[in-house]
Order: sequence, then structure tokens, then C-alpha cells
Amino acid sequence: MPQAAPPAPPFGAPGTYGPPPGYGYGAAGAEKAGFWARFAGLVIDGLVTSLFYVPVYIAFLAGPTEIERCSLDSSGNIDFDGTVQNGLCEVPTSGTIAMAVILGILGFVATLVYFGKLGGGRGQTLGQQALGIRMVDAATGQPIGAGRAIGRYFATILSGIVCYLGYFWMLWDPQKQTWHDKIVNSVVVKT
Repeated sequence: MPQAAPPAPPFGAPGTYGPPPGYGYGAAGAEKAGFWARFAGLVIDGLVTSLFYVPVYIAFLAGPTEIERCSLDSSGNIDFDGTVQNGLCEVPTSGTIAMAVILGILGFVATLVYFGKLGGGRGQTLGQQALGIRMVDAATGQPIGAGRAIGRYFATILSGIVCYLGYFWMLWDPQKQTWHDKIVNSVVVKT
């Protein structure tokens, strides 16, 4: 008597699994983002993060002030090096200065969260998303994570410290990496 074929699995034959759409097994073959797209994304991100510091300016403009004696030069401008107190100046109170410092620290923390969560978690800040580019790990093609994204943010200081040479480095680098990309092993690719 012939044997019957075993029944098919209830959900079909197992398939092969690959990376999620938009990601690869590395960024080596991905098309790298150009200088102007990255620059425009940086400008947009700068505008977005500058909004975090608006409360600092508001605190200085709207906060309480007091009148103190100060040194004025012959044109009536404040002379910070002057030793003779020959005028009266309106200055922020110590409470206004303290409030502005606290708001500045909160703005800086918000900037770190912005770059850490969006740049590291999603792989795209709002500026990068607007330009159709993504920041990924050079080896895996996956987002680099919040810690490395924040490290990359601080590494931008090194890229800008020598006449912005670290930013321009991508123009002749074969992987189009800036210095801050090299430090955290990331690349910026087109989506």
C-alpha cells in the first residue's frame, strides 16, 4: 500500500529572512550622501536645536532687572575695563541669570536627546529625514544607537576645530566619512 505524503506545515514552507527594508548587511555598497545634502541637513538640525535655547533669550529679555553703577566710556557705552563708575546700567538680577543658566542647561540636554534618540535610534534627525539621508553603522548598516550618536555630536567639535577640515574630509575620503564619522565608525547614506 502506498504511503501518503506528510501534510504541509500550517503556515507554508519556512522562508529566508533578510534585513528590514532600507537596511543592508553593511553600508559598503550603499550610495553615500553628498556634501551639500549633509550640509543642508546640518543647517536644518541647527535651526531645530536652536529652538531649544529660545527660553534662555526670553529669560534675559523678560526677566527682572536692576540698576547698578557701572563704567561708561565717552560715547556712553559700557566700558568693561573701566575703573571709574560714572554711570548707571540696567542689568539682569542674579535670579534672572540663574534662570537663564538652568534653561541653557536644559536646552543642551534637549539637544543631546534630539541627536541621541533621532540620530542614533532612528538613524535620521529631522534635517537628515528632510534631505533623504540616513546615518548608519559602517559595518552593519544599522542605526548607531544613542550613545554613539551623542559621541558623534561631541566629535563634531574636533571636525570643526581646525578650520572645519574634519567636515571637508568627506570630499576626498573613499567612504565619504568626516572625522566625526570615522571616530564612531558611521557613514551617511542616501535612503
